[in-house]
Amino acid sequence: MIIGDQSSFAIECYHEPIPNESKRVFGRMCIWVKDNALGNINEPSCMLNVTEGILERVIDWFQYHDDEELVQLSDLEAFTFLNKTIYSAEYRTQEELLRVHDRYYHYDFLTHGGESFDGKMSFIIAAEENVRILFEDIAGKFHSGHIPMKEFLAVINLFFSWLQSEGKNAV
Repeated sequence: MIIGDQSSFAIECYHEPIPNESKRVFGRMCIWVKDNALGNINEPSCMLNVTEGILERVIDWFQYHDDEELVQLSDLEAFTFLNKTIYSAEYRTQEELLRVHDRYYHYDFLTHGGESFDGKMSFIIAAEENVRILFEDIAGKFHSGHIPMKEFLAVINLFFSWLQSEGKNAV
């Protein structure tokens, strides 16, 4: 199933009915940003509720996206900066790591968002009425896209509804 428009923003997801008492939804998924896939749609048996939790966190953390310096960077500059700042622990004290985490971790998108997204970095920057999604595809190529906030939230909410519906069939 494709929720949204792949040429702008969409979630492609398929339920693999693995019986479980907790009504978790297992399957395959990826995110489409401007016709480029974030994640591996061929990764089987992923627990899609993990990604649901990450997406809920992302939306909650939009209120902290207020770093004017970051907003001024190009997409590639912002991706490079966030990747290095968040995930490079070189020459840092514990206090520095905590400070960086508190200031920048809420820009992480699906870097650890479930098996479909393992090994690929992705960041999201909410600014005014748009979101910028910055990521590497499974081949390691950089991509970015600017999506209207209303469209982003509508697709995410439809995905949440789909998960809830599919969860009823997971038993």
